[in-house]
Amino acid sequence: MLSRLSARDLTVVDAQQLWAQLGDRAVDVRGQALELVRRHYVDSLRAFDKTRERVHKQARKLVPQCQREQLGRKGAAEVETLRGEALAVTRGPSLDKQAIHDAIDPRRQRLEELLLPSPTKLQASDPEFAAAITDLRAQLDATRAWFDLYLGGMHTLDEVPGGRRVVDRMRQEPDPPRADTIDADLEYLCLAALPMSGREQKALEQNARLRATMDSEEYLGTFELNRIRYALGLGLLAIDEKLGNAARDHASDMLRLGFFSHTSPVDGKHSFGERAARAGTSASAENIAAGQATGRGAIEGWWYSPGHHKNMLGGHNRTGLGRADNLWTQMFGG
Repeated sequence: MLSRLSARDLTVVDAQQLWAQLGDRAVDVRGQALELVRRHYVDSLRAFDKTRERVHKQARKLVPQCQREQLGRKGAAEVETLRGEALAVTRGPSLDKQAIHDAIDPRRQRLEELLLPSPTKLQASDPEFAAAITDLRAQLDATRAWFDLYLGGMHTLDEVPGGRRVVDRMRQEPDPPRADTIDADLEYLCLAALPMSGREQKALEQNARLRATMDSEEYLGTFELNRIRYALGLGLLAIDEKLGNAARDHASDMLRLGFFSHTSPVDGKHSFGERAARAGTSASAENIAAGQATGRGAIEGWWYSPGHHKNMLGGHNRTGLGRADNLWTQMFGG
C-alpha cells in the first residue's frame, strides 16, 4: 500500500481509499503514508501554481483583445461622449438621486459594456482559454482535496498514542488557495489587464497584494469603485492602509457608541481630518453608510447619494474603506 501511495500518477480518490485501509497499522507506517500524502499535496500545489501563472498570461493577452472587440470601430468616440455627459451631470449644480438614475446610470451601463470585459465574455471569446480555466478548476479541486487528506491525517495521528511524535517531525505545509481563487483572479485581471497608466497599474497591483491581509469586503468595495472610475475615465485609487485604519476605527466607534455622524464624540477624533492625522495620514473627504452587508453594497448606496457620489468620483489618489458590522466609513486623500 505504501508503494501504491508513492505512485506519481495516483489520484486523490485512490489515496483516500488507501489511507482508510491503513487505519489499523502501526503509527510509524501511517506516518510514512502521511509523508507520501504530504508530498503529493506539495506536488499538486506546485503544478496548480504553474498552470495558474500560464492562465494569467493568457488572460492578460485576451482582456485587451476582448475590450477592442467590444469597442468596435466607433466605440472610442462613443466612450468619450458618454464619459463627458456622465461627468457633466456628476459635477453639475443640480445633481440628485433622480439625475443619477436617469442620466448617469444608462451611460455608466453602456460604458461598462464597451470597456469592461467580464470573465464570462473572456472565456466565450476563446474556447482554448475556457478549457484552460476548466482544467485549472479541476487542479484546484484536487489540490484542496490532497490538503484535506494531509490535514485530516495529521489530526488523526495526533490523537493516537505515539502519533504526536510523528506529526511534530513532519513538515507543516501552507494552506491551499481558496475555493474562489480562480474567480477572484479572473475578476481582477478583467480590470488590471486593460490599458491604463503605469500609476494606475501600480495602484491595482498594490491593492491586490493587500487583499490577503484585509477584510475581503473592504477590498471588494474599493475594487468596485475602481471599476466604476475606470469606466468613467477617472484615475484609479490606491488603498492607503492608514486611511483604512482610520475609516475602520470610526466605523467601530459608531457601532460601539451608538451614533451615526461625521462628527465623533471621541476626543481627538471629532473630524475626519483629525481621524486621518491620528492614523498617520491625511484625508480630504469621507463617506459613511449603515445597513449594507457587503462592500459593493456600500458603494452602490453611496452612488445614489449626491454628496457621497461626488466624493467617490473626486480627484483623489488614495482611499481607505473600513467597516464594523454593517457600518461603513470611506475616506479619501490626495
